[in-house]
Amino acid sequence: MKERIVIVEWDDASSNSGYYDKKYPENYTPVKTRTVGYFIKKDKVAIIVSQERFYDEKDEPDTDRHIVTIPNGMIRKITNLKEG
Repeated sequence: MKERIVIVEWDDASSNSGYYDKKYPENYTPVKTRTVGYFIKKDKVAIIVSQERFYDEKDEPDTDRHIVTIPNGMIRKITNLKEG
């Protein structure tokens, strides 16, 4: 089975529990984020990757854990690190 390991560069939401300060607008911008993981699926809504993959006794992918779902509207770039 072919596996893909990808880097997803995306803009995450940010929050600030204080009062809005017009002097520092940079405090209220999305956070540039990178997620590295095993590609599971991409469709018209989102990409899904796992950050851990377990294998069976035949060294075949068996189970994925720590699943990250990133909406397409937040994605800046997807880079393949490995196929094989």
